Amino acid sequence: MNYADTNWLEAVYIGADPRDLEAVSRRQTVERFGRKHGGKLVISQIVLLEARNVFCRTTGEAEPREWFQLQADFGARVYVDPMNWDILRRECNELFAKWAWKVALGTFDVAIVASAKLAGASQFLSFDLNAKVLAAVEGLAVFPPLDKKGATLLSDLKRASERKHSRQGR
Repeated sequence: MNYADTNWLEAVYIGADPRDLEAVSRRQTVERFGRKHGGKLVISQIVLLEARNVFCRTTGEAEPREWFQLQADFGARVYVDPMNWDILRRECNELFAKWAWKVALGTFDVAIVASAKLAGASQFLSFDLNAKVLAAVEGLAVFPPLDKKGATLLSDLKRASERKHSRQGR
């Protein structure tokens, strides 16, 4: 199951300004992925909240048509996981206890990765390096794959976790 982060939805629904090379690259990535893999995207209420804000900010509109396009895709192209806030909070607290003292984590990033895990995602679709590293260290496949910096961060987190476990075993 492919779980989409907010920045993935932004690349899917909001056309890229041709002068913004990063946005163009992201748009091409999501289009290639969609052609190759198809299928539904799973999102959570957290992603939906953030997407509303991002879509307004990016388009400069109070009621962007892209927002309504996303909503029109509910149940067909996009599945919104009905999350349980108490369970999400518990999962977030577990991730904070496990990783927040080792690396700076954004609360929304943690909530989004926790939501992906709770939704049963197997793959995390995102352009956010920190969120992808957290998803990867938690066992999710990530796309696009981690770059060299991301792989190094992932390796550092795994080593820090192994050191903690080896000290606890003494």
